[in-house]
Amino acid sequence: MLYKTLVADDEEIIREGLAQLLSTDPELDIAALAEDGEVALDMAHKHMPDLLFVDLDMPFMNGLEFIEKLQAVQRGSAIIIITGYDDFAYVQKALKLGVFDYLLKPVMEESLKDVVSRAKSWLAENQKHVNYQKWAKMQISKNIQALRSAFLVNWLLGRFSQEEIDEQMEYLDLKVTFPCLLAVASIVPKDQKAYLKSGWDDNLLYYAAENIAVEVFEPYGPVCCCRSDSGELVVISQAAGEEESGKLGFLIDRYLPAKSVVSQTICNSREQLSEQYLTALERLKSSVKCSDLVNDTMKFIETNYMQPGLSLQATAEKLYVSPEHLCRIFRRETGSTFVDYLTSTRIRKATELLLNSDLKIHDIASDVGYSTQHYFSVIFKRLMGVSPAEYRKSKKTDLM
Repeated sequence: MLYKTLVADDEEIIREGLAQLLSTDPELDIAALAEDGEVALDMAHKHMPDLLFVDLDMPFMNGLEFIEKLQAVQRGSAIIIITGYDDFAYVQKALKLGVFDYLLKPVMEESLKDVVSRAKSWLAENQKHVNYQKWAKMQISKNIQALRSAFLVNWLLGRFSQEEIDEQMEYLDLKVTFPCLLAVASIVPKDQKAYLKSGWDDNLLYYAAENIAVEVFEPYGPVCCCRSDSGELVVISQAAGEEESGKLGFLIDRYLPAKSVVSQTICNSREQLSEQYLTALERLKSSVKCSDLVNDTMKFIETNYMQPGLSLQATAEKLYVSPEHLCRIFRRETGSTFVDYLTSTRIRKATELLLNSDLKIHDIASDVGYSTQHYFSVIFKRLMGVSPAEYRKSKKTDLM
């Protein structure tokens, strides 16, 4: 690494002598020499040096004034002051300003080499810290929506104190004012098989629904959206209420391969938000035509589809009902058999892995609950019309 270096001293012999000694270090680039504080400040603004050697006793602007003005606009440099024995009071003031170290006149070569070595190590470590901060900011910027969504979900579930909420909202640049509209929308594919063949997946469906929500509610003020832990779209907005919520459901049904039910409520304060959310969620579940048993069955499938032994019998036992009763209720309310729904779920998860990972097909088969790659491929082709390998190749080609 090359460190830009500035030497400021009103004595030419010291200035030139230091520059000559420093130039023998291949890691130092002598960017500027200055004979007084004002010239040094101009040079520092121009070259932004990493390492500075500054005489305390200079005309027009002394070293202390120079350091104060420099640090107002540039931090992170290693400043080494040069002084005589009689100026130790000034040295103490300079150290309080955060200078790296000092050298006494006449400057000895060994002392100079020692302070330069330590300054370079400090600068290198400081640069690592700066690079890490830049990387962290970049990661936060790239993942800001995911971070906001995670925060909103936990807030809705009552997992934060009011102090933590204030801190996170400032950190994530979120604005929620009260009273506000809280809308919760279920988004369910209209036809599982058609949905799979169309190239949609859960993430894409949610993303499209969120974009529709933003278009509907943004004219009224800031909009916050998140995906609940059970998959619903949650919208917090300044909109009036029923008309906008109805429009959201209408547009999802019209433009996406999904059907939706929207539950909405007005929340008057942040303290009520979690309670109001749970109320809206319960109201939504009661509005959806499926019974608790069927909802529990679908949730059980979503969280256990990767188990090869998952079956109607095993699921019925977990839910404390007979397989016959579960089979009959599930088909009546969903229009699908238990096996068909489980198969569609597994293949839907497989399509996501095929597109969004580099896993081998036999690993994907295992991850979605199939004991052999052959059986997985047969089922996949029966539903999707192509083999897993062909699906991955064609879809990735479409994205290019």
